[in-house]
Amino acid sequence: MASARERTTPLAAVLAVALLLCPCRGDVVQFIFGDSLSDVGNNNYLTKSLARAATPWYGIDFGSGMPNGRFCNGRTVADIVGDKMGLPRPAAFLDPSLDEDAIFKNGVNYASGGGGILNETSSLFIQRFSLYKQIELFQGTQAFMREKLGAVAADKFFSEAHYVVAMGANDFINNYLLPVYSDSWTYTGDTFVKYMVNTLEAQLKLLHSLGARRLTFFGLGPMGCIPLQRYLTSTGACQESTNKLAKSFNAQAGAVVARLSTELQNATFRFGEAYDFFQDIIDRPYMHGFNNSRAPCCTLGRIRPTLTCTPISTLCKDRSQYVFWDEYHPTDRANELIALETLRKLNITVVSNGTSS
Repeated sequence: MASARERTTPLAAVLAVALLLCPCRGDVVQFIFGDSLSDVGNNNYLTKSLARAATPWYGIDFGSGMPNGRFCNGRTVADIVGDKMGLPRPAAFLDPSLDEDAIFKNGVNYASGGGGILNETSSLFIQRFSLYKQIELFQGTQAFMREKLGAVAADKFFSEAHYVVAMGANDFINNYLLPVYSDSWTYTGDTFVKYMVNTLEAQLKLLHSLGARRLTFFGLGPMGCIPLQRYLTSTGACQESTNKLAKSFNAQAGAVVARLSTELQNATFRFGEAYDFFQDIIDRPYMHGFNNSRAPCCTLGRIRPTLTCTPISTLCKDRSQYVFWDEYHPTDRANELIALETLRKLNITVVSNGTSS
C-alpha cells in the first residue's frame, strides 16, 4: 500500500464524487477480521511466522491450485458467505497489489493465522496479528482512504461496508489449553471465557466507534472435535471439556452482540454460528455426504499430529469425502455447508451462487 500513497490518482476524486452522489451503490465491500479460518494470505507475508499456509497442498482446489494463504484446500467460510451475499472478496492487507482502488472495490481482509481476541494468544507462532492489531491496521486503512477520498466520502464508504469478525478458537487451543501460557493457570474455564468476552465487547465497541454499522461475529464450532484434539485423547473421541468452553463462549458472546446491536447507535450487529450443525456433520458424516470426520485429509500417514499440511504429506483419495483438511481446519466442502447453515440461521437470502475458486 506504500506505493499507492506515492502516486497521484485522479480516479480517487471520481470515486469520492460517486460515493457522495450515489446513495445506493452496488459495490458495498467487506472488512474481515479473523484467524486462520479467514486468512487469505496475510501470514504468508509474515516471513517469521510459524503459522503459514505457503506450501503445497494448501490451495489445491482453489484457482491455479497453488498455495494462496488459505489454510484449506479451497475456500474459507468467509469466502463463501461473502460470495453467497454477492459481496466481493477482499484481498489480504499485506498483499502488495492492494491500493485505494482495490480497497474501494473489494475492502480488506486483515485475518491472520494464529490470531486471537487476546494479544497474548499464539505468541509461540512468533508473528501473527491479534484482533487489536488488526483493528489498528484498519485504522491505518481509514486514514489512507480519507487522504485519497476526503473525510466525508471515506466515512460514508466505511459506514456502508459489511464487517466480519471471526475469532476465538486460538484463544483456547493456542493459549488457555496450553500450560506454557500463564492464562492457563491464571484463570478457570469460566473466568477465562468471561475475560475473552469482556475483551471482545471492548473491541466491537471500538469498531463501532470507527464506523462499523453492519457487523457479523462468527461463533465457534465444536473445537474439541478437530483432529488434533481427538488425537490427544486416549480414545480418539471429541474432547467434551473443550467443546463446553466453545459453547459457553458462544452463549456469552452471542448475548453481548445482541445487546450491542440495541445499545449502539445505528448498529446492526449479528451473531452467526453453526455449532450444532457442525457437530452433526462430525457425529453423522454419512448423512451429509462425508465418509470421514475424524482424521485429516492431508497427513503423513501414521505420523501424527503433523499440525500442518506439508509438501511430503499424502492426500486422501477424495477430498470431498473428508470433513477436515488438516489437524485444525475444515475442507472446502465442509466450509460450504457450514457457511450455508450460518446464512440460514441469520435469515440472509442467498443472492449469488458464488464461485468455486
